[in-house]
Amino acid sequence: MSDPRWLTTEQAAQLLGVKAATVYAYVSRGQLTRHRGGDRRSSRFERAEVERLAARARRGGRAGALDVVLDTELTLLDPAGRLYFRGRDATTLAARPFEQVAELLWTDAGTHSSGPTDEPGAGERGEAVAHEAAWVADEAMLAVAHRVQAALPAGTPPADRFRVTVAALPTSDPFRYDQRPAAVAATGRGLIAAAVDGLPRRSTPVDDGIAARLWAGCADRPPTPTQLRAFDAALVLSADHELAVSALAARVAASARADPYLAVLAGLAALGGGLHGGSVGAAEGMLAELAAGRTVADLVADRLAAGAPVPGFGHAVYTGTDPRAEAVLRLLGPDPGGPLAGRLDELVAAVGRHGGPRPNFDLALGALAVTYGLAPGSAEAVFVLGRCAGLLGHTIEEYRHRFRFRPRAVYVGAAPCPEQ
Repeated sequence: MSDPRWLTTEQAAQLLGVKAATVYAYVSRGQLTRHRGGDRRSSRFERAEVERLAARARRGGRAGALDVVLDTELTLLDPAGRLYFRGRDATTLAARPFEQVAELLWTDAGTHSSGPTDEPGAGERGEAVAHEAAWVADEAMLAVAHRVQAALPAGTPPADRFRVTVAALPTSDPFRYDQRPAAVAATGRGLIAAAVDGLPRRSTPVDDGIAARLWAGCADRPPTPTQLRAFDAALVLSADHELAVSALAARVAASARADPYLAVLAGLAALGGGLHGGSVGAAEGMLAELAAGRTVADLVADRLAAGAPVPGFGHAVYTGTDPRAEAVLRLLGPDPGGPLAGRLDELVAAVGRHGGPRPNFDLALGALAVTYGLAPGSAEAVFVLGRCAGLLGHTIEEYRHRFRFRPRAVYVGAAPCPEQ
């Protein structure tokens, strides 16, 4: 398997939008560094360096576009269809509990313990989680979470409940400005625990893991081991996706030395946009229509007639498949007697005809929620709670730097009026 950190000459040329000869022109000008390939004859180029050059070249090329390129040790996104957390394949990490993978993103630890590598049963998973650092909120945090939740309307979606809880939690933490990595990681455990435990419970958790506690807020029955495994994997694969707009928002707040709660809240605000995390809810709603009896042909035809994309398909970065979608849909498996009863495969075939877009992670999360009969809004709840881990990872990483986000604007408004 090729190392996604490196590009061939042809791949570098494609990313830069130039011919191969131009790549070597960049080398001669000192804009790119050429490295010898494994055969000592070919050339290879460091992906990060090529992407930085591509970002510089794009500036001004798209009206109104803003390209930001930052170095990070957290996540590597390979557009060909791979995703890595700290150099480890995210789809492989998805076999582990969410808590372990969050610890990996925060401290480059958490996957070296004796946690499960194969499919665990609910009891085995609970035992593995028990060996991790405590993921509990203290009494003051829980009291705040429950008070603010009690003030919300009964139909408030879980993702909105998370945002309200995170906004209120700093009032209960006198040490919230401690920005050392270990302190932020401890804050993160309490933040996620308070967010999930603040949800109104629909059932009793089967263990102390975050996945089981979130399930209890989304379902009126306990999960099977297979369902809990898929739920946990969805949380893991939601955790981070390189420099998504929510991660950038969290980094900007952290750069100004906002406390970790506020940095996460900044990310959650961006995540709620319809072009980011809000698209998960659109995919869930569409699949709920199918489960209620809407035909695939009618659903797709209506969106085509309106000139609107079908939710849950296509991706701005992946040129191949979305590995997160593949992993979750594989865990769901065939469900001939379930609410979608083959309609999901029919939908994928209909949208993908004539080279159409492929399923993305939004569709997989929506399918998980509808297939398992979870409460409306559960797909976005998984995405938002899982992404809190990545937002905290970006916050920890950004605290290493001095204030470095001070963009300048080009004023194009009315000319200043002369003083009278």
